[in-house]
Amino acid sequence: MNKNAKLIIFCFCIVKLVLHLLADSHSGFQGDELLHIETGKHLAFGYEEFPPFIGLVAFIQNLFQSQSVYVHHIFAHLASLLLLIYVAKITFALGGKEKAIFLVLLAFLIAPGLGRSQQLFQPVVFSQLFWVLGFYQLVNFVKTEKRKHLLYLAAFCIVGILTKYDMAFFIVGLSSLLLFSQTRKVLFKNKVWFIILVGFIIILPNIIWQYNHNFPAVQMFSRLYEKQLDGIT
Repeated sequence: MNKNAKLIIFCFCIVKLVLHLLADSHSGFQGDELLHIETGKHLAFGYEEFPPFIGLVAFIQNLFQSQSVYVHHIFAHLASLLLLIYVAKITFALGGKEKAIFLVLLAFLIAPGLGRSQQLFQPVVFSQLFWVLGFYQLVNFVKTEKRKHLLYLAAFCIVGILTKYDMAFFIVGLSSLLLFSQTRKVLFKNKVWFIILVGFIIILPNIIWQYNHNFPAVQMFSRLYEKQLDGIT
């Protein structure tokens, strides 16, 4: 990546950070944020509506002993900046030059859904980050077939599933790699089954927590459809 591309990324990072700080100065906490902040005071292997990662981040933020919106948005804003940087890196890895990087980051910056979801202290922004980091490693693994990218990909999938359960869709998508004989050979050569086993062991405490509490996440989604989503086609 040349200096011009890096300058474009830097400028977009500054603009995005300024927009976040301006939004912070004109807003308070959204309701769900208070729930996520509170989880930092009650660390556990799981919670009713989401996996444990957000509780760990909240615990770190709570060490500042502050009720400032700025403080409780630190990690969300850092995640959004990393998202922007790695979207640019993916674009470059796929062959995009300065113009492509500029257009991609412009779309990323002005998308209302992304701006809203990346402003708040919720699992969403961190889930987006691990999806993008995972896809970046996937691109590098496909291009180079180096084991380190496969390990990084697995790590981001593991942390992602402990952040938000929608990472399961990304993992299911990854399983399609097994449909190609050449890819299967590379994966088996890199002991992919051992990596999968280690990943399962890491997320097992959360699975056990859900089991011991009668899978409250599943119950929550069921109630959500009954009470809020039943009128949506």
